This record gives sequence, C-alpha cells and structure tokens, in this order.
Amino acid sequence: MANRMDWTADTGGLETVARATLQEQIYQQLRNRIMSGFFKPGQALSMRSVAEAVGVSVMPVRDALRRLEVENALVVGHNRALEVPKLDAETLMEISDMRIALEGLAVERAIPAIDEADLEHLRGHFTDMSESIVSDDTDGYLAANWAFHSHIYRRAGAGILISVIESLWLRMGPYFRLTAEDYRHLDNAMIIHHDIVGALEMGDAAAARAGIIADIEAATRDLKYWLNSNDGHEAAQ
Repeated sequence: MANRMDWTADTGGLETVARATLQEQIYQQLRNRIMSGFFKPGQALSMRSVAEAVGVSVMPVRDALRRLEVENALVVGHNRALEVPKLDAETLMEISDMRIALEGLAVERAIPAIDEADLEHLRGHFTDMSESIVSDDTDGYLAANWAFHSHIYRRAGAGILISVIESLWLRMGPYFRLTAEDYRHLDNAMIIHHDIVGALEMGDAAAARAGIIADIEAATRDLKYWLNSNDGHEAAQ
C-alpha cells in the first residue's frame, strides 16, 4: 500500500491506460484512412513505418494492424507483410450490390433525423470536395467524400447497419483514389453529391436514395474499367 501511495504522489494520481488508448487511436486513424482512400491497393503497411509515423512503439501498432487484418481491411502479402487488399471485378460487383442495398437503406432511415445543422455540415463537406478538386488535393477530396457519406449514414441511428457499411468501405476505400484522379469522374460525382444534398433539403427519401445509388454505380463503372485495363492493373499494384 505504501508503494502504491508513493507512485500516485509522484505521478499526480494518473492511471496506466496509455497502451490501450494508443492502440485504439492508431486503429481508428488507420481505419478511417483506409476507408477514405489514403492508402493504395497493394500498399504494404509495416509496423515499423506506422510506428515511426505516429511516434509510438511497435506494440500498439501491432495490435491495431491485427484488428484491421481480422476485419479484412489488411491481408498478408509479400514477405508476410500486411498490405491493403486488391479487388477483382467479381468482388467489386458483389460489394457494389451490397453498398446499393445498405447505403440506400441508410439514407432513407436518416431522412427523418436530418436537420438544418446536418445540412450545413453536408454543404461544408461538399464545399471541401469542390475546393479540393480545384486545388488538386486528392487527399482532401477523399477525406471530405467519406465525411459527407458517413455523416448521412450515422444519422440513420442503426449501429449494425453502419458497421457493415464501414466494412464495405474498408474494402472499397483504397480504390476510390483511382476515381479521384479522374476529373471526368469527379465532375459527375459533384453533380450527384449536389443532387443528394438537394434531396435531403426537400426530405425526399426516394431522390436521396437514387442519388446514393447513382454515386455507387458511377464509381463501380469507372473502377471496373480500371480493373479491366492495363492501366488499372498497374495502378492497383
């Protein structure tokens, strides 16, 4: 008991929670960046490089990477290193079908809960996407795109639904970078996102769902082209 009292006196009564907190923070940061498209398909993530990037020891990074491996957000690749998985056309279509069903449902459920404050946030994300395109900031566009969609879906108030949607974005996120480098795709995407905001402003669930579906189908069409072309194979390597 005396040793315990001495320890608390020396440290101001702080509890030992740093490791668990670090692991969770690293996991969430990596997870969000994979969903947002910050990492490319096939890109390796070594424990050492991640640890150096976030300024921590290897141990919490190892735990975070293992959690992402369990979620299939990372797979064992060359030299047993964990890397961002690649997709084939068949898997792309399967994920697209699931996204259409689940994200369409999420936006419909979100409609009654979306208020003016939510609309302001969505308009802000839309502006961020637009400005990122003008400044050729791919990372900024990808982050704003995920923020836009996730804000809508979280208003659905359905934890399991959101969890499944996020698991699909973990598989798709790295490929969104390919479409974000195509200005033709981006021009169409901005029109669709504008229409989604308009539908939400009107409380039109059918139009909002149609907008989400149009966004998914456009990305799937362009990504399928990439996967079936030599350029797409090279970009995914």
